[in-house]
Formats: sequence, structure tokens, C-alpha cells
Amino acid sequence: MPRAADAWSEAHKWSEWILAERGHGPEWAKVLHVGLDDLDLIWEAIAAAVLVEPVSRILDRGEHGLNCRVDVRLTIAERSAPIRTVWNYQGPGAAPRLVSAYPRL
Repeated sequence: MPRAADAWSEAHKWSEWILAERGHGPEWAKVLHVGLDDLDLIWEAIAAAVLVEPVSRILDRGEHGLNCRVDVRLTIAERSAPIRTVWNYQGPGAAPRLVSAYPRL
């Protein structure tokens, strides 16, 4: 993924969707036994994984930039699962911003 080493995320994405009860939080809890308190551990694992995994899909969102899907395998505390991540590039030369991440059940 271009500029994967510069990938970033927004705290509200984690607390309001990725690890939230109304979002993918229950999936993370079920599969990897992690939650919002494990945010740093999860982010570090995702950020390391996207450095080596290929982009599996690109979606041109016009004025909203490009979205890229990268499927990774995360291992956290001896539990492992396939995780789908979605990244947004706002414009040419932009670093990827995490849009979503969830276990693929």
C-alpha cells in the first residue's frame, strides 16, 4: 500500500465505530477478545501488517479520494484472525487514513 509507513487513524473512528458496541466492537471481542482498552495494541498490529500485505481492492470515490482494502492476519495475545482493513487516500501524495477494520467472520 503506498505510504503504508505513514498510515494514520482518528481516535473517534475507533471509539465510535471500529471498536464500538454499535459498530464492529462485538466482532473484535468475540474473535480476538479485545476492546477499546486494547486500541494501541490493535493499531500497532494493523500498522505493521499493512506494510507487507497487498491491496486487494481499490475504489475511486471521486472528490472523496481513493479507498483501498487490505486484508491482513492479526495475532493478538495468542489469538489469530483475518481482518479486513479499509483505507482512504484523500488526494495525490496523501498518507492512508484508516476508515474501518473488522474481523472477517
